[in-house]
Amino acid sequence: RVTAFAGVTAFAGMTALVAMAQSPGEFRWEAPVTVSGGDALNRLTLPFEAYREGRSDFADLRLFNAQGEALPIAFAGEPATVREEPKPTTLAIFPISAEVAAASPGQGSLDVMVKSDARGTIVSVQGRPAGNAPAAKTRIAAWLVDASALKDPIRTLVIDWDLHPGTEVVKVDVDASDDLKAWRRVAYRAPLMHLEQGEAKIEQRRVDLHGVHAKYLRIAGEPAAFALKDVAAISDDIVRTAPHVTRVVASQSGPKAGEYVFDLGARLPIESVRLVLATNTVAPFALATRDDEKQPWRPLTSATFYNLVRDGATLESPARDVSHTRARFVQATLDSRSPALSTAPRLEVQWRPAQLVFVARGDGPYHLEFGNREAKPAMLSVTELIPGYENHAEMKLHEASVGDIRTNAPEEPAWRAAIGEANPRKFLLWAMLIGGVLVLAGMAFRLSKQMKEK
Repeated sequence: RVTAFAGVTAFAGMTALVAMAQSPGEFRWEAPVTVSGGDALNRLTLPFEAYREGRSDFADLRLFNAQGEALPIAFAGEPATVREEPKPTTLAIFPISAEVAAASPGQGSLDVMVKSDARGTIVSVQGRPAGNAPAAKTRIAAWLVDASALKDPIRTLVIDWDLHPGTEVVKVDVDASDDLKAWRRVAYRAPLMHLEQGEAKIEQRRVDLHGVHAKYLRIAGEPAAFALKDVAAISDDIVRTAPHVTRVVASQSGPKAGEYVFDLGARLPIESVRLVLATNTVAPFALATRDDEKQPWRPLTSATFYNLVRDGATLESPARDVSHTRARFVQATLDSRSPALSTAPRLEVQWRPAQLVFVARGDGPYHLEFGNREAKPAMLSVTELIPGYENHAEMKLHEASVGDIRTNAPEEPAWRAAIGEANPRKFLLWAMLIGGVLVLAGMAFRLSKQMKEK
């Protein structure tokens, strides 16, 4: 009985050392954080070491100021793809003259001679009377626009014209062609406007073409006094995703032939994977993941990866999207139909580190700390941290820089490393339960022995 209670007491004494650490120095790892500007709200990119040494639920993340006060923190939302409008590209314009009697640039009285180089770029445009008609008074009836240098379809034209009385509101027609012979109408009587009254101004200088792809455009406007000054083209928006971090790891041979195991070094939220093979190699693989070496493998994806040299150019297989899979280990199994590889592959993974939003309260220097398995969660929601929160507003905050990671406390005891992130209270309860059973068993044994002796 004494022995059983002694074991329970020893374990209870060990768990008494477990404290809900909330102060600087009670977390194993720390890094200095430098803020830029005087804004109270800032964000930082979580370093790789936080994934490797911190808890998987990030409950042990803390930010402290110079006075040792914990700062309010929250995780930023999922980074959204950024749509950037490309800068307008100014296009060369050439006036087209026509006889005054002509009603529109499409009638037969308009005859144009165009010279272009081998790439299709217009060199010169000259108007001339139609047929053998004698020279007559002419006016500029349209403008030829050279868009042959553009690679992307045109979404919008931005037009500037001479402003004088009578041309504040105009309507333009836009035709498109690839050979200067066949034309198609892509905008009909599109309104342009520039009105001013006092300090008020109304302006509309854009014509939507909805993704027209053509080498040449022809613009004509009404009234007749319309005079084109400048034309710029805007292509479709450029879609950019949030920046990723790339990590390449070497392989270890698996228990079977054709199996390769990769240790990412931390449980990462990987978004894409790619096997890097030796030159002129094509091989189909099945990929699987797991969080620790005791768990079974979970199927991830199957793909054929390659690295080929053709016509002097290197062709490599693209990364495979795996949609935010959290894993520490990745297994690649070569298809049994494929011949063995002479060189072991490497694994390339991409992932987006989490963004931590915080309030820079008090004086610096500030410190990011993590690495305490008993710390209670202290994370707010981003909507609570940012007043009047709007979607993805946190991504517009100043980004603080995180310095080198350094050890802040001695290594955790062996018993704590053995149980991992499990709650030590559960082990204490189990120890007390087992101890109680042992005590009852001992009492029953002694009682049975005494009854036999009597």
